[in-house]
Amino acid sequence: MIEIIPGAGELDKYAELAEKYSLGFEYNDFFMPDLLDNKKLLKQRIALYKSLDRPAGTDTLHGAFFDIVPFSWDSGIRRHSLYRMQQSMEIACELGCRGVVFHTGLAPQLVSDEKYRSNWLEVMGQTMRRFLAENTGLEIYCENMFDEKSPFELRDLAASLEDEDRFGVCLDAAHLMLSQEKPERWFQELAPYVRHFHLNDNHLEHDEHLVLGEGSIDWELIFQLIKDNGLQESSMLLEMNGLDKIQKSLEYIKRFIDEPFQR
Repeated sequence: MIEIIPGAGELDKYAELAEKYSLGFEYNDFFMPDLLDNKKLLKQRIALYKSLDRPAGTDTLHGAFFDIVPFSWDSGIRRHSLYRMQQSMEIACELGCRGVVFHTGLAPQLVSDEKYRSNWLEVMGQTMRRFLAENTGLEIYCENMFDEKSPFELRDLAASLEDEDRFGVCLDAAHLMLSQEKPERWFQELAPYVRHFHLNDNHLEHDEHLVLGEGSIDWELIFQLIKDNGLQESSMLLEMNGLDKIQKSLEYIKRFIDEPFQR
């Protein structure tokens, strides 16, 4: 399934586009701290999306990620991180989503430190298991973001959770293109665990969330790797904001994938 990010200001237009191409949504409002802290506005935003009466289990939600460090050695930071993550899970349940995307939270400057890395791996594994157990109707996808050095940390986390059939990897193609490892290595290490993709373009220098084809990413290579690793059934978010950008990316992706354009 192809997913798009709906905009609350023109929700009817996003709903029409989703209906036309059988698209899913990935809600990107609910990682913003200002919204999460404004109970009235938060309730209104949830009600707005619920008014669409979307099919249950179709959509995803991007979970909180600003300063989210559930593996922190600071108990206060750890408590607040878990609180924000639980908010994400509760909102996703209320919206009838099938899954929530969280980031690894890794600090690239520290990942080579074995104590930091082993603590992250242990505590993140415990955290994922906790949220899966407490929210039995939801899947969790862990996304590479600041994982600049390698895919190995995310691979090890996914391998430690391979008995959890509702846990998987969200592979962000734009982020992996900014890392020190080639795309082939990312797919080689993570393919067994990938359940979801984030797709947007950049010029291989920093994250830009461009329309597909307007940057420098070799999409022919990326989609060949998706095919070679049998990942065509994974859901794919076109991760850019604005109807015009989304429609351009939908047109571009037709050269690589038939669904959802065959009606």
